[in-house]
Amino acid sequence: MRLLKILLFLILLLPSCKTSDDSYRIAIFISGEGRMAKVKGFLSGLKEIGVDNLRVDFYEGNNTLSRMRDLAQDLAEVQDRYDLIAVGGSLEAHMIKEAAGKLRTPVVILGGTSIREWKLTKSLSKPSENITGVDNLNAELMAKRVELFSKMFPHIKKVLVFCNPQFEASKNATKITIRAGRRFGIKVVPVSVKDVKELEYIISHMKEDGFGAIIITPCFYTENFLTTYILHYANFYQIPVFCHSPGLVRKGCHVAYGTSGYEQGYQAAHMAYKILNGTPVEFVPFERAYYPRLAVNEPALAELGITYNREFITYVDEVVR
Repeated sequence: MRLLKILLFLILLLPSCKTSDDSYRIAIFISGEGRMAKVKGFLSGLKEIGVDNLRVDFYEGNNTLSRMRDLAQDLAEVQDRYDLIAVGGSLEAHMIKEAAGKLRTPVVILGGTSIREWKLTKSLSKPSENITGVDNLNAELMAKRVELFSKMFPHIKKVLVFCNPQFEASKNATKITIRAGRRFGIKVVPVSVKDVKELEYIISHMKEDGFGAIIITPCFYTENFLTTYILHYANFYQIPVFCHSPGLVRKGCHVAYGTSGYEQGYQAAHMAYKILNGTPVEFVPFERAYYPRLAVNEPALAELGITYNREFITYVDEVVR
C-alpha cells in the first residue's frame, strides 16, 4: 500500500499528462522500493525540462528475483509499445537485456554500477547495446569510502560487508573494498545472509567476534536489507553503518559517501530527453554521477555512544542534525 501511494504521488507530479498519440510512453522497471528515490528524481527531472506528455507504466519487482525475471520477460515481449524503458539499476538492465535478446527500445539506467562487468556496453563513451544511463560509480567509490571510514573511526580495524556473490555489482564492489581495507589497515570480511533471522544473528554477535562496523556495498540486495533491517539491528546493537548514498543518511544511516538516488534519476532524465527527441542511444554516452558528497547523521551517531574522530566533521559536506 505504501509503494502504491508513492507511485500515485509520482504520477501526480506530471499534471499535464496526455493520452493522445503524441504522448511519450515510458516503462519504469525497478527491483523494489529501494530504487524509488531514483524514479522520483527521474520524473521530476522530466517535468522540469518540460516533458509533461507522458504515459508511465510501472514494473516493480518487490525485491524478489523470480518476480523481477518474470517482469523483465513481460516487458521484453511488449517493449515495442514504449518509446523508452527506464530501469533502476544495472541488475534490471541486465535482466531486460537477457530477456529481450535484442533491445529494440532504448533503455536508460537511472543509476547503475559495474556497468561493463554486467556487459551492458562495450564502451561507456559509445553505448553498444541500446542501453545508456548514469554510472553512479558506487563500486569504484568503495576505496574512497574505506579511506574516509578509516579517518572517521581510526580505532575500528575489522568490518563486515554484506554482499551477494550472485550479482556482479556486489562481487566487484566487495573485491575493491577488501583491497582498500588492506591499504588502510582494516580487515574487511564479506558475508552473505539468507534471511532476516540470519542477519540479526550475525549483527548481534559482531562485537563478540571483534567487528566494529558495517560498510554497505551497492546492490539491490543490500539496498532492500538496509532500508528494512540492517539499520534497525545495527542501531539496536550499537554498530555504525557506512552507506553509499547521502539520501540514506537522512533515513538514519550514520555516514555515507556518494550521490543520492534522487540526483542520479534527475541526471538520467536529461539523457532520456535527448533520446525521446530522436538522438540514437549510441550518441548518448554514459555519464558519471555528479559530485559525490560526504554526509553524516549526528543524532544517529550520538545514539550509538561510540568514539569517532570529531575533527572528521570538518570534512563533511552535509550534516543531519
